[in-house]
Amino acid sequence: MVGVTNNGQGAFALGWTLDDLRSDIPVLRRKVYLNTGTLGASPQTVTVAFVRAYEQWQVEGPGWPEAYEARRAGMDAVRARVGLFLGAASDRIAFAENISQAINWVAGGLRFSDGDEVIVGTHEHPANRYPWRALERMGRVRVVLWEMDGDDDALMEDLSRLITPHTRLVTVSHVLQTNGRVLPAERIAQFCRSAGVRLFLDGAQAVGQLRVDLSAIDPDFYGWNGHKWLLGPVGTAGLYARPDAFGELGLLPAGGGSAEHDLAGRYEDDVPWRETPRRLEVGTRNWPLYEGLARAIDLFGEIGWGQAFAASASLVEQFLAGLPPGVEEIAVPRRAAMVTVRVGDLPAKQALEDLYRHGQVIVRAVEELQPQGAVRFSFAPFNTPKDVERALEALGEVVRRV
Repeated sequence: MVGVTNNGQGAFALGWTLDDLRSDIPVLRRKVYLNTGTLGASPQTVTVAFVRAYEQWQVEGPGWPEAYEARRAGMDAVRARVGLFLGAASDRIAFAENISQAINWVAGGLRFSDGDEVIVGTHEHPANRYPWRALERMGRVRVVLWEMDGDDDALMEDLSRLITPHTRLVTVSHVLQTNGRVLPAERIAQFCRSAGVRLFLDGAQAVGQLRVDLSAIDPDFYGWNGHKWLLGPVGTAGLYARPDAFGELGLLPAGGGSAEHDLAGRYEDDVPWRETPRRLEVGTRNWPLYEGLARAIDLFGEIGWGQAFAASASLVEQFLAGLPPGVEEIAVPRRAAMVTVRVGDLPAKQALEDLYRHGQVIVRAVEELQPQGAVRFSFAPFNTPKDVERALEALGEVVRRV
């Protein structure tokens, strides 16, 4: 074991190695798990962290004020960790249950005017499509689709053509969930700022897979998940908001936690509303989950983020070099640690099932990529060259049986 390290992306305890990480993930004992882009496989130490925190809460008495406030204070400590990790002031971060909730906070909070337009990327997850379509159905906005074609320059040219005096917001993913393409987040943010429109970046596939520095990107809003590439507990996510952008959101949702201090049963009109995103964290929450997220962030800090990113990149190179005939890579200008392929003429769901049948390989079907769809392989730092070999062998077997 090594001593405490801190590389700017968070390290707060004694060090682990990638081998330690892999040995602590139960699913890897029997299967090839290549679907971190959907849900990360949490190490047992992460699960233990939040379970122990929950048990301690119950032992202390969950409704005892000191125990209750201790959990809240623990959340603020985790908030500081996340702020350091993302390159953001901790008071600009609100914790959510998932990125869908974070996006809905923004979609439901912005005050739209007649004729306002929202530009939405064409490769978005339903989490970043349906809220805007719902607003369109309600007559509050018009959705304008931004095609994700061509290189980065072409992408930016297309965006510039879509901007009109009615554009209120651009929303797109930092890393596309369909094919692993990394978008030029800083260029997009700079362009939107110069055009006078707000930007929501969906970082669900970026945080933990790429080095994300919000101080450099400087978006208006940035949503992220803790339960994908960070390998944190399901139910951990968050929203970053610049102060000026957050100021444009309405006061809903509201409830316990929305005010700087409770009014102790009084019913005055002058509620002292919080002026930071923490105002969105309303009501009773499962605070111990974030003890697990803190442990997950610490683990990668101990391992070293550079080493983790390099491990994933090496696996991607090995996979691409070994693709068997009949398997078509969906190429992208810049790739994260996800590769999407078409397997012969097989429909996506059939390819997914056959890969599991022939190699216990767990991937994701990308049925959005019509006509037949495709399958997506996510290469996390805990994966190994042997996992890649088994995945390639399974692909070869599936193709032979087509």
